[in-house]
Amino acid sequence: MGGKIIGTNPPQQRKPRPPPTTDSTKPSRPPATSIIPPELFITICEPLTPDDLFSLSQVSRYFRNLLCSTNSSATQSIWRKSRLTFLSYPSLPPPPPPPHGSACPDDMDERTYILMTNIAIRCQFCRDRKKPSQIFWSFQVRCCDDCFHQHTISEYNLIKNYNMAKDALCGLPYTSPCDYKIYWKDHIPTAQSDYSLALESDLLSVWMMQQKAKLERYMSLIERHEWEFKNEMTKWSYQTTLSLQEIRLRSSYMAEEIASDMNLDPEKLRDWGIYWYPMDTKTVRNLTEDDWDNWRVEVETECKNIRRKSQKWFYRFSRA
Repeated sequence: MGGKIIGTNPPQQRKPRPPPTTDSTKPSRPPATSIIPPELFITICEPLTPDDLFSLSQVSRYFRNLLCSTNSSATQSIWRKSRLTFLSYPSLPPPPPPPHGSACPDDMDERTYILMTNIAIRCQFCRDRKKPSQIFWSFQVRCCDDCFHQHTISEYNLIKNYNMAKDALCGLPYTSPCDYKIYWKDHIPTAQSDYSLALESDLLSVWMMQQKAKLERYMSLIERHEWEFKNEMTKWSYQTTLSLQEIRLRSSYMAEEIASDMNLDPEKLRDWGIYWYPMDTKTVRNLTEDDWDNWRVEVETECKNIRRKSQKWFYRFSRA
């Protein structure tokens, strides 16, 4: 009773293993992926499509650093070879940064170039999947119409409502839907400051010549990208969509200008049926400046008629 149980041994506790001895004089062995020479890595990536490269960049931090480096010539070579081998568009090299800085925080390297033209087709600002986006090569951005309106301003509005000298805009990149110049808002302060300095130092003519020369070189390259994009859209029968998009852009900016001149809310112009496009959206034709002038007169006349008909209606349209 209460004695030792025969035939069983008490459980033995395992002795903790001593930590492995490491020789501090020997360096730790790096992972195999960190010793791949750049030349070998370029060879490994040669048969990979741009989609494969994007997938590979998400495997590990090491591959991401290799494939997302904007300063590495080896990285740019990998993306360039993949683009030229597997993509029919774009075939041109990435455009240089705009004279007054890029609209996006990153410059247009090969990876960003492929991402914007073929893979990431959402707006770079709102990221809304439901809104269609478009590439505006002059500013090197892809954005929807709403974000484009928030970040841009027309030449008419700058000169008439903001009293900006037209000479100050001589070096700014622009987009011109239906020959109507539109500028990126973030470029305006720099241009205004440079113009003021040139005016104070009596070097305005020299400054304007330099700005115009820079802009001419830049816009000549941008025109090539725009033509390549339009040719690509023509293959998919999207040329009508592009033409209508330009008409909508210009008409929307002109409607905002008319509303501003008459102290009206541009959204109310659409809500109450005063705002319309200068042509039927089912048919596309080239609009002349006379067509646009007539359209402006029609919208202004309709607004004036409503203001005369009833003062109550005017108060409903008025911003005040």
